[in-house]
Amino acid sequence: MWKSIIIIGLLITISSCGSKQTTMKSSKEATEIVLGENQVVSYKSLGNGVAAISLELYKNNTFNFNFKSIPQPETDEKAVIVSEKGTYISEGNWKTLNFKNPKFSLAAIFDATYGDSSHFMVLDKENVKINTSKNALPIWGVICEKQ
Repeated sequence: MWKSIIIIGLLITISSCGSKQTTMKSSKEATEIVLGENQVVSYKSLGNGVAAISLELYKNNTFNFNFKSIPQPETDEKAVIVSEKGTYISEGNWKTLNFKNPKFSLAAIFDATYGDSSHFMVLDKENVKINTSKNALPIWGVICEKQ
């Protein structure tokens, strides 16, 4: 009789562990950002020797930010590649982009040296507000044209 009780207890324990893993997977999938299909606005860098940059905002209030530095000739530099998805909220022409735990400094990418408060404002380490009424947006010192 004790063997039956132990076997039933083990089966219940094993089956409940499997359901926890499924729950964890579902919550992870829920936090993944799915980009929209229709772009609202996008900015792309012009030809330069510094970086290739694109910022695309979608109708479902998501965005995609891509950045690839161009190593300078005769150096051992390696390209820095950043690809981030996030969400944004609209306040007229101003969009507040929310980067969840970015692996870079927003203040470095959106450097006040190259643009003023009419272009963008870094709010904190995860949020930057951009003015989409502008035809160009300076990102990391590179002019990105509105498409």
